[in-house]
Amino acid sequence: MPTLDIPIKLLDPTGGWVNAPVHVSELDELPVLLHFFSMKQVHGTADFDELKRFIAEFAPRGLRVISVDVTHSEKELRDTNAVEAFARKHELRHPIAVDDGSMAQAYGVTETPAWLVFDAESGRLRHHFTGRNGAHHARQVLDRFTRYDTSAAAPAP
Repeated sequence: MPTLDIPIKLLDPTGGWVNAPVHVSELDELPVLLHFFSMKQVHGTADFDELKRFIAEFAPRGLRVISVDVTHSEKELRDTNAVEAFARKHELRHPIAVDDGSMAQAYGVTETPAWLVFDAESGRLRHHFTGRNGAHHARQVLDRFTRYDTSAAAPAP
C-alpha cells in the first residue's frame, strides 16, 4: 500500500505535457485527481470513459483532473506524438503528463490504472486506488471531496 499524506508537488514530467501544462500553484485549494495510466494497459477504454464522466461531473465542482502516462519507452519521452495521438483517439482534452516513471515512483504507483485523490484543504494525497474497481472507489471519494462549493477557487474557463 502506498504512503498517503504526500503533497502534490511533482508536476515536472520528464517527457513534458500533452494538451496543456499544469503548474502546482494552479492547484491551490482545489481537489485533484491524478489518473496514472499506460497506453499499453488492457482496460484503458473503460477507464477513459469513466475519466471523462468524472471531468463532466466533478470539474464544475472544482476538481482538477490530470492524467499521467507512465511510459516504458525512451522514444515516447523524446517525442510525445504517440501520446498526443492516443489522447486524440480517446478524446482526452485535459492535461496529460508524460512520465518516465519517476512521478509514479514518487507517489507509490506500481500498477495502472491508478486513481490518486488529493484534498483541497491540504493538497495532500488522501486516497490511492488501483485496478478494475479503482474508478468506482475514486467516484465515491470524489463525490465527498467536491460536495462543497469550490467555485471561488476554480480557475477561469
